[in-house]
Amino acid sequence: MTSALEQTGFAAASAALGQVLGDTPWLAALRADAAATADRLAMPDPHRERPWKYLDITGLDLSGYRPGLAAPSKQSATALRERFGLSGAAATLVQLNSETVLAEQSEGVTIRDFADARSVVQPYLGKQVAPGRSKLTALHYAFLRGGVIVEAAPNAEVAGHVRIVRSYEDGGQLAAPHTLIVTGANSRVSIVEDFRSSDEDILVLPVVEVVPGPGSEVRYTVLHRWGANTRVFSEQRMLGDRDSAFVGLSVVTGGRVVKVHQTSSLEGRGSSSELYGLCVGNDHQHVDFYTLQDHVGPDTRSDLLFKSALTEESRSVYYGLTRVGLGARNADANQENRNLLLSKTAKADSDPVLEILTNNIIRCSHGATVGPVDEEQLFYLQARGIPRFEAEALLVSGYLAQVLDRVPDETLRDELTAILEARLGDR
Repeated sequence: MTSALEQTGFAAASAALGQVLGDTPWLAALRADAAATADRLAMPDPHRERPWKYLDITGLDLSGYRPGLAAPSKQSATALRERFGLSGAAATLVQLNSETVLAEQSEGVTIRDFADARSVVQPYLGKQVAPGRSKLTALHYAFLRGGVIVEAAPNAEVAGHVRIVRSYEDGGQLAAPHTLIVTGANSRVSIVEDFRSSDEDILVLPVVEVVPGPGSEVRYTVLHRWGANTRVFSEQRMLGDRDSAFVGLSVVTGGRVVKVHQTSSLEGRGSSSELYGLCVGNDHQHVDFYTLQDHVGPDTRSDLLFKSALTEESRSVYYGLTRVGLGARNADANQENRNLLLSKTAKADSDPVLEILTNNIIRCSHGATVGPVDEEQLFYLQARGIPRFEAEALLVSGYLAQVLDRVPDETLRDELTAILEARLGDR
């Protein structure tokens, strides 16, 4: 199961993984089709595919990666809770190298490994993010392991947040985690997914599918705390039902390459999507977001604010599309991307785009900025005895706080603040 792809090829390695995991016939068929699709498709072409304009992975060599690595040495539940800071979570699930080692439930919500919920997973898996979307998504389904489903019962209001921790600790692995969030009507749930890895060469292909029920609210926060040599290519899609609300927050503080595609498909009348992002980059880190806010049904609303603070030779890319369809009457959409350059060699590319097919809208706006810290503000703080480095850190913290202030959970907000301040302190 752990042979490198150069020794087995996609089809054989995928089938071997499925046998070890005990795939049901429908899942085995999904794997086989995905492996065949991965063999057929080429890597995304930056010259032909606009979301890939600033990142060329056509030369990415997959042959040395191994799917399906086992978890490292077992740890007690107490040790895992302490290691990953799990106190206060409503429900928790921890995975090491894609193997579930801890799962704790709470009233109103269940969180399970796909292996324990295959009949529940089947109607939803691959419906929002199709295996044929790209070679990378095909590889995801071919080597899917450690999928997690979160279900909120109808009318449930889950206190606290559901915590998923995924840690990848062995180099040379190909990981394909899948997160499926399904909520009942009029429910409320907050989910925090915490990704971590060692500093080894690791390739991760996450997929997140969110299916909120009518009138429900889903808050999904993802922490990209990857090691220095991890490359991540992620797909996330939310399908909005009538009057549903989705709030997504992405926080990136690690990784060699982190590229995320996020789609909010607002099909149900009155559905809404809020997408927020924070990135603190250093070294040669490349952080790349593509977003699509797709207004399909009437009376839909979307808001987006992505901010980056970049040091050394790091780079951020944002390409976002807000599309208002013919049937999206009374759409209200906003899209903003702000980038702060903290060194002369950092770089940011920003490209917000609007595509409006009807004139019966409330608002559809976008904006982008790229620039250094304001020297007058720095001078003001230095004139009051604050050293330049500390003054700059204060201004950057205030700049990032515009997004953090939108996190209603004070405990989570404090945790995110501490993570970002620690990252800024590493400069």
